[in-house]
Amino acid sequence: MIEKARFAIADYVVFGLMLAISAGIGIFHAITGGRQKSTQEFLMANRSMNFLPVALSVLASFFSASTLLGTPAEIYQFGTMYWISVFSAVMAPITGAFLFGPMFFRLKVLSVFEYLEMRFKSRSIRLFGAFLFVLRAVIGMGIVLYGPSTALSAVTDFPVWAIIIMVGVVCTFYTAIGGMKAVIWTDVFQTVIMLAGMLAVLIQACIKVGGISEVWRICEEGGRISFFDFNTDPHIRHTFWTLIVGIYFVWLPPYTVDQQMVQRFSSTKSLKHAKWALLCNVPGMFILITLCSVTGLTLYAYYTECDPLKDKKISNPNQLLPFFVLDILGHLPGLPGLFVASLFSGALSSVSSMLNSLAAVTWEDFLKIRYSHISDSKATAITKVLALCYGCVGVGLAFLVAQLGGTVLQASLTLNGAIGAPLVGIFILGAFFTSTNWIGTLVGGVCGLAFALWLSVGAYLTTPLDFKLPTSTDGCNVTANISVTMATMMSTMATNMTTTTLSPSDPARLHGLEKLYGLSYLWFSALGILTTVFVGLFVSYATGATDPKDVDDNLQLKLFQRFFSCLCFPPSLDEKEIQMEKVKKDLEKETSFTTWSISVSLEPGIHGSYSVCRVIISHVGSNLREKHIIAPDADLLALV
Repeated sequence: MIEKARFAIADYVVFGLMLAISAGIGIFHAITGGRQKSTQEFLMANRSMNFLPVALSVLASFFSASTLLGTPAEIYQFGTMYWISVFSAVMAPITGAFLFGPMFFRLKVLSVFEYLEMRFKSRSIRLFGAFLFVLRAVIGMGIVLYGPSTALSAVTDFPVWAIIIMVGVVCTFYTAIGGMKAVIWTDVFQTVIMLAGMLAVLIQACIKVGGISEVWRICEEGGRISFFDFNTDPHIRHTFWTLIVGIYFVWLPPYTVDQQMVQRFSSTKSLKHAKWALLCNVPGMFILITLCSVTGLTLYAYYTECDPLKDKKISNPNQLLPFFVLDILGHLPGLPGLFVASLFSGALSSVSSMLNSLAAVTWEDFLKIRYSHISDSKATAITKVLALCYGCVGVGLAFLVAQLGGTVLQASLTLNGAIGAPLVGIFILGAFFTSTNWIGTLVGGVCGLAFALWLSVGAYLTTPLDFKLPTSTDGCNVTANISVTMATMMSTMATNMTTTTLSPSDPARLHGLEKLYGLSYLWFSALGILTTVFVGLFVSYATGATDPKDVDDNLQLKLFQRFFSCLCFPPSLDEKEIQMEKVKKDLEKETSFTTWSISVSLEPGIHGSYSVCRVIISHVGSNLREKHIIAPDADLLALV
């Protein structure tokens, strides 16, 4: 029987204040400044934000309630292996800050998928990328809203449907009226609440157990402490390799090509602020993942003698942390409310950023094609209505997500892997390889999506391996002990009647397609990206590679052009000759004098790029006029 607890009046006050302040921030930005009357202000905050609030906004958006609930449950059930993922996860914002982010910032795109049309000269690939983002975001909203709602309803008298609707309405309200500035500043407020709530729980829990050293001792005796499993079998749920290599590819989509990140990155006042916004996520990610992991250890240490899951006090792992909080903090008025506020702060921050980005993508990539003639004020009104509509969709999907099993952390990471992977793949094809065409990229993206979804759905339907570590009910009541003892006897009898003695976590149990479905879920993202890239390269080569002279330098990541030259199907001209031809072509377009002769010479510049130019322009039958230009290629025409 699931035990229910009741909030004190102080808890209701704390939780209600969090919702009221979030809504108030939205109202403030709706009535001040430009009052959200332009798409630049509503969707991009007029590109005026400093790096710190943007950094906290990005962190809050990607560390939702799924992380706050799922990571402690993960550590409780499977041990500390997941903790080392922090060292790989922090590489994702660094990749975004120094590779993809600066390219998008200089292009001044509102929707990141504008890049795909510029690079491949095809609207089809742009729409495909936008569709993938919309699919991923709307399902993600369902996961984010459902997680804390079901957790809270299981240990209080709040019904799931009421919580989902209440939080969904508040979030949609302040996003629709306050725009990007409201989203960013509510994220800042909600990040503070998340940290305060988790710290309060962790400190009080350590006091209850007897200190962090006692927590560590109990977890070590219980077999929870394990960091360096170097097993190379890809079927093992968490090993050193899956958590260092696999998790990097899982975090790559949100921090490199995700619309939510690009919108915030581009809303800053300068590229320097934009880079710092992502780099500040490195210590932020480290702190949050570590905080949640240590909380998971305290969960196990506190319930080492009586597992509330086996004792039927809660029904699923997502309810572990809320049950724990009400168990140890229920006598302290206001603290359970602070914790619940921290959970829903994570949900609000994630959903609000999704709503704003969904509105931007739907307008820029789908509707603007047909309604580009309308005024900017009407376009802003449309984006606000879109945010409202997507809010309703997110609430509806939260009820569907209720049918999923497993922790919300795994569901969230699996979603990123299955749908986010082909998104990263198609941007890699565009930015790293000059010879890929739109046909190859589209086919690669479809194949990457199909393969990743096939793996994810197959793994969910079969669940062939079980890596949960054992827990005890020795300290529970007598009835529970008898029940567990009976269940253990029945399980032993069933095992003795079968012909196999293999462990539920032994990969040798897998046969046929189960070997594919039994791969660790953290490999799905990497496999989806690799499938997209290799299929895209092959099909591009088979259907006629793009002439690198037709690809603008601003649409390429120079750092990787040489590294991947063997896969790029390089043309006969070298980089120097290609850039010379581009400069000549651009200069010829700018002059109407067909009798002028233009010659260009390039010399090696900074970082090995050819940006120091000598341009000679002469008229037929006259003396030479020579100009020496020292400038990036993009500034040549203005100087000439």
